[in-house]
Amino acid sequence: MTAEELRRAAITLFGERGWMSRLAGALGVDRSTVSRWFAGLPVPGPVAAAISAWLLLYRLTGRTPEQLDVTGDPPSGTGGGSS
Repeated sequence: MTAEELRRAAITLFGERGWMSRLAGALGVDRSTVSRWFAGLPVPGPVAAAISAWLLLYRLTGRTPEQLDVTGDPPSGTGGGSS
């Protein structure tokens, strides 16, 4: 994924304003990390895969990563504890 592809995807998913910070938050990385990808550091494969998956989900559902549970935490009431 190129820096331009990342920028276009982030704007699609997070809007025109504040997308870099919002992308960093959704990925669980520092904003400076995202900034380095735009300065020429390669976008890691897992990041590109996550963004591609979010774009697909957005196309299918119309929901952004912020509207989806991207934390990986199980929904409340579905925890797997023993009784």
